[in-house]
Amino acid sequence: MKRTLLWGLILVPVFYYIALIGGSLTYPGYSHVTRYASELGAADAPWPNLFNYNIVAAGLSALAGSAGLAWALRTLSGRRLWAVLAAVALGLWGVAMVMGGWFPMPDDRHGAYGLGLAGQLVPLFALLALLPVPGAARIKWFLAFIFLASGTLITIMMGVGGLVTLANVGLWQRANSALGILWLAVLGLWLLRRTKAGAAPAP
Repeated sequence: MKRTLLWGLILVPVFYYIALIGGSLTYPGYSHVTRYASELGAADAPWPNLFNYNIVAAGLSALAGSAGLAWALRTLSGRRLWAVLAAVALGLWGVAMVMGGWFPMPDDRHGAYGLGLAGQLVPLFALLALLPVPGAARIKWFLAFIFLASGTLITIMMGVGGLVTLANVGLWQRANSALGILWLAVLGLWLLRRTKAGAAPAP
């Protein structure tokens, strides 16, 4: 049952990209280059529920995945603190996704009061949890890359460097979401493989 929860990590990007791609296909004239993803769920979008319901589903998947993440990291490494912190950060991000879909823009609650920023810490906490695990060099380097690259992108999205403009904000947001969401499926698949039946638990 606990391993099953790891599928939540894999389903997060599935639901997100169904929302993004499906929503854009039903929105004549929509541009991924110049417009925010959340506009697909706004009241004036042709099919806002297609976007919003899938965003809620992505958030719920993250919440389920956070429970599986805590169990898997603790099982593999014995590092309870970092495992719990990774799960809590992912859970907060999941709550932010649910709020984003439940309260479409321009509702003030759409931004979930910044809770989504906790997601930036998930790869760091997961990396710290997995440090003592042997045979995991590739996933450790991967988590380090995701943490540094997504952190850089989020600072750019916040206006550092003046690179984001109305003419390209959509592209920057797509890059940010690709780095901040797709990696969850990679980690989920890796954890499923490492925690398969018969895997030795951490001491």
